[in-house]
Amino acid sequence: MSEKTGGTPIVADKGHPMSWALPDGAISRFGHGPVMAMAVSPDGAYFAAATKIGLWWYELATMQPVALWGTERGMLCAVAISPDGRLAATGDWDGVIKVWDIQRGVCITKIVRPVEEKNKNTSSIIRSLAFSPDNQHLAATGERDERVYTWAPRTGTLLATFYDPQRETRNPNPSPYLIRPVAFSPDSHLLACTASAGTTDGPDVVLVWDIVSGECIASLTEQPSFVYSLSFSPCGHALAIGGYKGTVHVWNVKTWEQQRVYQNYDGTSCMSVCYSQEGVLHALENALESGTAVVWDVERHEKRYTYVEKEWEIEEALFSSSSHFVVVGAKEWAVWSPGDTNPRKLPHLHVGFPNSVAFSQDGKKLAAGGYGSTLFWDIANPMQPPTFFKISDAPQAVSVSTSEKIHSTAFAYDENTVKITVKIGEADENTTPMTFTLPDPEAVVTAAAHAPLRNLIACADSKGRLYLWNMRSGDITHTLLLEGDWDDAHINRLIFSHDGKHLVSVPNSSGTMANLWDIDTGKEIPEFRVNRVDTVAFSPCGHKIACGMATEIRLWDVNNCRTLLTLPHAPTNGNPRALAFSPCGQYLASGAWWNRGVETEKVPIRLWEVATGENIATFWGHPTDVQDLAFSPDGTLDGTLLASGSFDGTILLWDLKSVMGS
Repeated sequence: MSEKTGGTPIVADKGHPMSWALPDGAISRFGHGPVMAMAVSPDGAYFAAATKIGLWWYELATMQPVALWGTERGMLCAVAISPDGRLAATGDWDGVIKVWDIQRGVCITKIVRPVEEKNKNTSSIIRSLAFSPDNQHLAATGERDERVYTWAPRTGTLLATFYDPQRETRNPNPSPYLIRPVAFSPDSHLLACTASAGTTDGPDVVLVWDIVSGECIASLTEQPSFVYSLSFSPCGHALAIGGYKGTVHVWNVKTWEQQRVYQNYDGTSCMSVCYSQEGVLHALENALESGTAVVWDVERHEKRYTYVEKEWEIEEALFSSSSHFVVVGAKEWAVWSPGDTNPRKLPHLHVGFPNSVAFSQDGKKLAAGGYGSTLFWDIANPMQPPTFFKISDAPQAVSVSTSEKIHSTAFAYDENTVKITVKIGEADENTTPMTFTLPDPEAVVTAAAHAPLRNLIACADSKGRLYLWNMRSGDITHTLLLEGDWDDAHINRLIFSHDGKHLVSVPNSSGTMANLWDIDTGKEIPEFRVNRVDTVAFSPCGHKIACGMATEIRLWDVNNCRTLLTLPHAPTNGNPRALAFSPCGQYLASGAWWNRGVETEKVPIRLWEVATGENIATFWGHPTDVQDLAFSPDGTLDGTLLASGSFDGTILLWDLKSVMGS
């Protein structure tokens, strides 16, 4: 970084970004993880993106990645860079804060944010981080309490804890949805932070603390609900507060009287405020409904920059005190530097997390169904941005037929329709999806599945009914009725066998049975009723069913509905929530979800030998839930590649040839 800040350039990681921190056994990574927070270096040379797999550093001039840090655990949700440009701080979902020496690229301090006794069973997520202007304090706020801790960043020594005991007594369970921003005054003497109003619909309170005396010197209550940001003016005379409903409040720091309220913005916008180094107050307006990000000169009410995401949501946006504006769109970066009229736009790989994954029949493409989009990756070029395709804003699942068609199915939990598209090769934005609507207008879709070989759509509704549609005719072929009381439970997962002859329905309630259905007769097979099932997979021949449960994986024989094998799965390693059989049917892969109390920094992906139940290999790559697993097709890639899609926003490709043999 610049001589002005005393910082030095970041030491770039060697090799191709695709290979950075690649887990043992993995050969490719698709995606860089969704951006959770960003920070720009004081000199504007670099910016840091906190993601669920680690901290990505980018050169702002080229928008190319130069380094990836903190991948041992990942799950980052906050980042800050010190004013002198020498240190960076990251905070994660476990309440761990790491301070990094930027010049050397190493962690010099590890801090665990204390969790109060009353909140030990709740989230430890770090919400906000901030360095003081004199670089001597690092402040952090958490999700579930109203305490602000400050440490000496280079040593990790706890300097102070700021909280109001009376407020904690009145409001023992603050809202977990607070953004909890924190800001220092320019002289490093004052610290401002947010606190819950103590009611579900009341405005947030902004508390201002004297760092030396530890006293709360101001309690600012005339704010909108959900304060998003705080910023002191460079002169220290004003404190700006940005809120949820398109408002900006400015307070006089000497008198603690409200000076101005700016309200001429979209009433649904989130306002992030930031004073420039010259003292100009800017507000970044993130209009959630319109997908628009606007940087305003607040006092003049003039637009500085505007970014419009025409079809997708804006993932993240940042306007820095050095007047750099960075937007993470669904597909691209947009970056303005001071003096720019138009942004620099470049594609990025920070896409959303995949709900489902599937290989194309020729083994050349990976399809991933996410929230609001289906992505197509070129397996040979993992650093090439994926092709996006959208049929709905709802979660989308992908499936593949033997005719090389890739199908994407989407439904929304609050609607009564299912949409499906059929794709061959690349996505085509002009394809009109087929739509299937529930007969009961008062019911909503809770789960859907597609059987490509039989052209069937299965759909579950909120009243415990299952419908089977013929895709060619659009007719309902069967209506399947579930027994029991479905007022407080519903089906949240449907799984077809590969040949489409059987269907398993999995409820959302652990006290309700999973059911097996014969598609030709439309009847339930009553001998198969399994409790506490999280996920299901059919073997390629359709004769075996694997059921993922809290502490085990159970293999069933479909023909006589008896248990063949039970595979123990330690709950301390996470529940098995993703299952896939190899094309030969001799192996079963399982992927875990993250649980509180898990003893490892990653969740396991296990490979089991079906005949013996032996766990022949275990891979540790994702820091959080494995959403789906898929084997490469037999005959193209020998069925020995395994794709794992995770809540961390990446897909890892594993080469299992050495453990599966021929």
